Amino acid sequence: MSDPFQALRDARRVLEEGLALLDGAAHDDRAIPDAIGRIVASLAASEDPASLRAAVAKGDLERFDDELEDVLRLNVILVSAAKRDRDVLVHRLKATREARRDLRHQSSGGSAVAGARCDVSG
Repeated sequence: MSDPFQALRDARRVLEEGLALLDGAAHDDRAIPDAIGRIVASLAASEDPASLRAAVAKGDLERFDDELEDVLRLNVILVSAAKRDRDVLVHRLKATREARRDLRHQSSGGSAVAGARCDVSG
């Protein structure tokens, strides 16, 4: 079993790198999915917090719990930032699809029914 405090420091570092990546990257940066995948893999491979806590001396439990709480907060912040970016991307994809649909409609003569006319003379 590794040093529980080092494991928390490693997790904190990975989460902070993820936040920095999301904060500094352009929304169309193709490296983001790969980087997020590496972050998820790194965190998934880390030891379970309960197992780490079991290896902590009684006198250090409060400090461990405080550091673990900080890591968990960073995780929540990273997940929220990733969700926000995902929502922005989904909105952009919907807008792009609508724009393409409108463009196809306009380029086909602008009429939904072949041969139909629209009288705008009022």
